[in-house]
Amino acid sequence: MKIKSGVVALILAMTTCSASAHNKNLEKYGDIAQFGIPLTAGAISLYKGDTEGLFQLAEGALYTAVATHVIKFSVNAERPNGGDHSFPSGHTSAATQGAAYLQFRYGWEYGVPAYAAAALVGYSRVDSKHHYWRDVAAGAALATGIQYVVSEMGYSMSNYVISPYVKGDEVGLYASINF
Repeated sequence: MKIKSGVVALILAMTTCSASAHNKNLEKYGDIAQFGIPLTAGAISLYKGDTEGLFQLAEGALYTAVATHVIKFSVNAERPNGGDHSFPSGHTSAATQGAAYLQFRYGWEYGVPAYAAAALVGYSRVDSKHHYWRDVAAGAALATGIQYVVSEMGYSMSNYVISPYVKGDEVGLYASINF
């Protein structure tokens, strides 16, 4: 009887240890992949000689990061672990922006694996108690929406011109947008 209970205890201990190690590895994956997915998207664009796409990737990343952090600090939702700035998930929005870029620019052949990798980033954030599912869903939706506007609708910084002007006693800003 002692041998059986000892074996059961050993199996439970090994399962608990491996589950704990797995969670830390999953969390580390999320920390790395939030940058790795967009960087991989950039490498693909460089390999293809797609400088226009590379600019769309960078622009989408900038808009996504700014929007995510403005919302994060405006809402200041509490994290499951008690920390601040839970909503939306920045890791997920960064990863999903790279995936959305790949899908919009190069099609589902690139998008599906990238979205799967981004979904795992989102899962890692919930699993590690840094976010709720709503935070992850909001980060993914925000990033996809912004990249859609940049890649599919064509809204780009290169379409806007804002410059100051001084003419005699007049001082102002000149603004122009191309559609």
